Amino acid sequence: MEKLILPKPHLSWSAINCWMSNPERFRREYFENSDKLDTKYLRFGKGIAKMIEDGQHKELLPDLVVYNKPEFEIRCTVMGVPMLAYLDSYDSVNNVFREYKTGKHPWTQSKVQKHDQLTLYATMLKQLTGKMPEYCDLDWIETKDGVSEVEDFWRTNEKTINVTGRVVSFHREFDEREVDRMESLIQKAAEEISDAYQEFIKEI
Repeated sequence: MEKLILPKPHLSWSAINCWMSNPERFRREYFENSDKLDTKYLRFGKGIAKMIEDGQHKELLPDLVVYNKPEFEIRCTVMGVPMLAYLDSYDSVNNVFREYKTGKHPWTQSKVQKHDQLTLYATMLKQLTGKMPEYCDLDWIETKDGVSEVEDFWRTNEKTINVTGRVVSFHREFDEREVDRMESLIQKAAEEISDAYQEFIKEI
């Protein structure tokens, strides 16, 4: 593989997913440094993640399972590609992890099975620890839109987001063939991004 020239020192799930699903948006965000997608739902999800990391979730989400290493950072190289990820919750004893998702739209077992972010994390953990995790769990933290109690001349009935307290968990096991496929996908995406970025640099 030729030397990669990437817009950032590493790739992440969000970068790879953005490239595969919307290359034009990727170019704007990563090549041209335009503002990244930012919605109240994304901000809310980040807020919940910070609450869990700080251990302040227990009153709001008493049933949520949190392992011994929340917001666990992984830096490794997969197929020559530098990668960075943060696991929502990592069990360092059993080498398994949990992913937390918020939102109104329910997750299903089928959706979890197809969610490549989980496979990417398993692939990175295998690279980091030398052993593929046997499984992970995805916890869907249900949310609902509410109405702000603050009303004034400029703002009326602003929608807010609230946690319902309901947590639905999905168990997902991994297969070595999935990891092999993900390694190939990471390499392919990195090469495509590198080629596109080099063309972009030439045009500047």
